[in-house]
Amino acid sequence: MKGHSGPRPGRADGKFGRAEPGRTCVRPPSAQAGLTDLATTTRAAVFVALVVLAWLVWDTGADPVRLARGVPWMLDFLRRMMPPDVRVLPAALQGAITTVEIALLGTATAAVLALPLGFLSARNVAPRSLFYAARAVLNFFRSVDTLVYALVFVAAVGLGPFPGVLAVVAYTTTSLAKLYSEAVEGIDPGPVDAITAAGATPLQILRFGVLPQVLPLFLSYVLYRLETNIRAATVLGFVGAGGVGFYLQTYLRMIDYPAASTVLLVTVAMVMLIDAISSRLRDRLV
Repeated sequence: MKGHSGPRPGRADGKFGRAEPGRTCVRPPSAQAGLTDLATTTRAAVFVALVVLAWLVWDTGADPVRLARGVPWMLDFLRRMMPPDVRVLPAALQGAITTVEIALLGTATAAVLALPLGFLSARNVAPRSLFYAARAVLNFFRSVDTLVYALVFVAAVGLGPFPGVLAVVAYTTTSLAKLYSEAVEGIDPGPVDAITAAGATPLQILRFGVLPQVLPLFLSYVLYRLETNIRAATVLGFVGAGGVGFYLQTYLRMIDYPAASTVLLVTVAMVMLIDAISSRLRDRLV
């Protein structure tokens, strides 16, 4: 006769009964435990960051009180720069034009010279032996600032805009080559594989598979470097490499602050104009 039977041996007695003998009840990791570990890690990271920041403030002598005490001196310096001396405006404009010429010629030359270096330092294009050698060369020369190059070239070829152009070329070539290589490494391999399967030569692969993908980025990088080179060329005049910085340094040394104010205003207007034009062009390219 079929009647009510008791619980089967080895089964859980009820919904929340004991587990079946011989089996291990494995529970998923608790979400609360994960949150606790994350909170502990976050607190430790914040503590380390605060310790490092405090050490940096102490080691660099950063003192807001000293800055506050220097505010009256800065205001007095600005007061002595007013009003600007418009008599030096022609010289300031000539210096600004020279600065733009240095940046344009140096950036254009570097953009061409960086092309082979960019492909040689791209992991997915260059052979392994050439890749590591090209990357080492780029990292070495890119670690030297434009101002240091200007000092070297001023000593080598003399004063004037020419050492400024050479300094811009030397630094911008390695910087653009680095950016070029990263753009080449990020291309879509689909078109390259299709052209390779069709029997194209390596030059044809670069021409029709790689360049169409990276050319807009290359132009955007060149425009960006032109903006930064305008600012860099402004400072190069302080070491005798020509441009508007030469006039700014001269008037500051002569303690002719109104004339220096005019040169500074021309420099600001020049940089803002170049940035606006470059931004418009980059928006259309990318």
